[in-house]
Amino acid sequence: MDLRAVIFVPALVGSVIFGFVFALYAAHYYLTVLQSTGSGSKEVVWVNEPIIDHFWKVFYLTWLIGLWLGPAWVLGRVSAAGSDAVWFRYVVPVAVLWVCYPVSQLSSLAGPSIWLPLIPDVFGRLARKPAVVLGFFGLSGATLAGFGLAFHWVFNAPGLVWLFVGSPLLVVTGLLYARLLGRLAFVLMFTKSVLSRKRKRKRARSADAPRDDGRVPGGGTGEEAEDSGHVFTQPSDLPPINTPDEGPLSGYDVTVEDHRPKPRKRVVAEVAGSDPPPRSKADSPPHEGKTSPPRRGSEDDEDATPYGVNEPEVQPEERAPVDVVKPSAVEMQLLNRDDAPRPPKQVWTGEIFAFLVQPGTVTVILMLSAMCVGVGGMVRIAREFNPVAAGP
Repeated sequence: MDLRAVIFVPALVGSVIFGFVFALYAAHYYLTVLQSTGSGSKEVVWVNEPIIDHFWKVFYLTWLIGLWLGPAWVLGRVSAAGSDAVWFRYVVPVAVLWVCYPVSQLSSLAGPSIWLPLIPDVFGRLARKPAVVLGFFGLSGATLAGFGLAFHWVFNAPGLVWLFVGSPLLVVTGLLYARLLGRLAFVLMFTKSVLSRKRKRKRARSADAPRDDGRVPGGGTGEEAEDSGHVFTQPSDLPPINTPDEGPLSGYDVTVEDHRPKPRKRVVAEVAGSDPPPRSKADSPPHEGKTSPPRRGSEDDEDATPYGVNEPEVQPEERAPVDVVKPSAVEMQLLNRDDAPRPPKQVWTGEIFAFLVQPGTVTVILMLSAMCVGVGGMVRIAREFNPVAAGP
């Protein structure tokens, strides 16, 4: 009785489970490095969040990577079918991924949806920065070469030593590639595409040009509009709109005349009990002999009793202290946006690799390396006890 199947089935199930968990965490940390670098941050901001909230990221990266890696992997297997060189089957997928995947990832970041793999605007921006693009492909090519070598050591190379050596190399090269791609996305954020069209300014209307509503900017409609070449049509002259309930309906006519309301009489209030100002003889009214009492209110008031002034019933609120009203230095800095990211003078510098020595990054590398060792060990056990590969 062949007991290989007894060991093979649990190892295969363990490979699937451990592989999915490893891909779940790797996708989250990969996109964390990519987004932090793409926003212009010099250091990667590691945030402790539930991994279930980032469950979708593994499917998002599977879509972008599988779009190119799937056909390239099949092409590499077909090309290396008649050759004994095992490495050749990895060269073609890595080469296709090296050239095509950055375009899809940048399109996803710059497009209206993250699931959109290609937009023409990315090609127009890449054409503006040929030196930066060549530098990226040079550095990313070396990084992907190390990634492919580490992948071979973890899953295919005989000996457990290569498993423990290739696992941290696989994790480091994956995070470093995200760092390089994020740096390229940050540079392209300040780059205008060659495909963008210049907006033409609308010509200013002349002073005598008629508007769409039949009125001339200088004022007037009707005959004045007809003189300027625009004929105003009343709604009653237009064909009515047939409605199922009320039959044909037409709009109201527009009157050209300007009906302004009559100005109201201004109400003048006077202080009760105050003596009227002295008048000169020239200003005295014609009926000098008659004296009238001082006006105590407006003409519409029936009661001549003067209004009294009392203390306010509601006490005014106290003003807030200056320390509360005056913003702090931190708030002023947020308002001024002095720390806003600016386009870098030199793109590919040594600070790109500085994130690898951050305490948070070291912790992530150790955790992902341990997971990678578990996945590689399960795959090796399943391959060793595969009853189909071993033969009868």
